[in-house]
Amino acid sequence: MSRKEIISLVILILVVGVGAYRYFNRSFTETKSKYLLDTIVEVSATSQSKMINRQIDSVFAYIEKLEAKLDEYDSNSLVSKINESSRTSFPMDPDIYQMLIIADSLYTLTEGSFDVTIKPVFDLWGFSSETPAVPDSNLIKDEMKKVGFKKLRFDSHRLYKPTGMKLSFGAIAKGFILDKARDYMLSLGLNKGYINCRSSMTFYGNSIPQIVYIQHPRKADDSIASFKINNTSVGTSGDYQQFFEIDGIRYHHILDAKTGYPVSNMYSVTVVNPSAAWADGYSTALFLMDPNTVIQKTKAIKDFNAVIYYDQDGSPVSLKTLGMKDLELSEKL
Repeated sequence: MSRKEIISLVILILVVGVGAYRYFNRSFTETKSKYLLDTIVEVSATSQSKMINRQIDSVFAYIEKLEAKLDEYDSNSLVSKINESSRTSFPMDPDIYQMLIIADSLYTLTEGSFDVTIKPVFDLWGFSSETPAVPDSNLIKDEMKKVGFKKLRFDSHRLYKPTGMKLSFGAIAKGFILDKARDYMLSLGLNKGYINCRSSMTFYGNSIPQIVYIQHPRKADDSIASFKINNTSVGTSGDYQQFFEIDGIRYHHILDAKTGYPVSNMYSVTVVNPSAAWADGYSTALFLMDPNTVIQKTKAIKDFNAVIYYDQDGSPVSLKTLGMKDLELSEKL
């Protein structure tokens, strides 16, 4: 065999080898959407399996299963059954326990303004009804007697709550479900992807940063800022997500558990954290705090960044952690 033939053979072997490597290590990317968690949930993933469509469908099924357990408005859910039961002691569910741990920390951070036992008061406001209205102050006062996280007792085995107290994990559950769904995706071999449900999102396995936009609190089709993240989670709470207006006053769904009324002068809070559950919870907790104290109080939180928009003399202004600069925050104020 001549030298030219040997070189040609080597080249052929290399070409075949590269082709075979690419074939056996090829990947497939798919993005699908479904209405879950009271919003449009978008799941995108990359896998070496041709069955990626079915894998993403199983992710949706996994999310549905968790939603069915944690949805307080589903009479068959575990949370709903606990809320409506006349009992005061319940076997502890592992998912509820993890969310209660987060709730306990946020209750302390906000000195009681963030409280997952606010549901009896929240239900008075009827934000999801066709005719929401400001509740009678006496009704709020009566229902506030059922509120108080410190009245709960719990450990990893049991939950104890007073009769009439009801739990609402609306500020945590969506992010919590995203965290678990992301881990489930990894267990399926979906080595890169994201889950996006507008106010909560989580990214993993990407080699380049992703751009995230913060919705403008008064312009539904516009953003007020953007920034870049790399394989982490984002949670946003805003006064534009559930609200009604009467006589020019906006009443939104983020209630201060110390008063039973919506917080005033706040527009939105966006938090970046590795955990979607913590990002969700922190965004609501910070919304309930004096914006001028937030930065100082959150300095010690690891892997945490936030940007806060609030009203000052009729216009939105912002406060942000120093780390938002590293995330290339760009604002349109």
